[in-house]
Amino acid sequence: MSTQITLTIPDELYRQAQRVARIRERDVAEILAEAIVLEVEITEQAQETAVDREEAAFLRLHPHLWQQYPEQYVAIYNGQLIDHDKDQVTLFQRVKQKYPKEFVWIAPVREEPVEEYLMRSPRFVENIP
Repeated sequence: MSTQITLTIPDELYRQAQRVARIRERDVAEILAEAIVLEVEITEQAQETAVDREEAAFLRLHPHLWQQYPEQYVAIYNGQLIDHDKDQVTLFQRVKQKYPKEFVWIAPVREEPVEEYLMRSPRFVENIP
């Protein structure tokens, strides 16, 4: 399914899209749509990279965090501790106010940096007479 829209873009950008469309023997609308798809993919990859970066920073900083902020919540941004609080919601609200469009890692500081979960799996035994 497609949605038709009217889009106003700068003349120079349109001329560039026309050149690319001619080279690829495609329609200008297809070229612009592909550019948007590419931008979305790049943004999603950057988000994934930010998650990995902040998680790694949390793990690296954990020994210090455990000494300074045990049983509190911490906020990690750009690999650095930016805030902490005993209340997760309060911390989240402050962080969202300061960094509304950025990914910030918020996690509890426990003795172990990663929680381990033990899940029991049921076993089915067939009674054979």
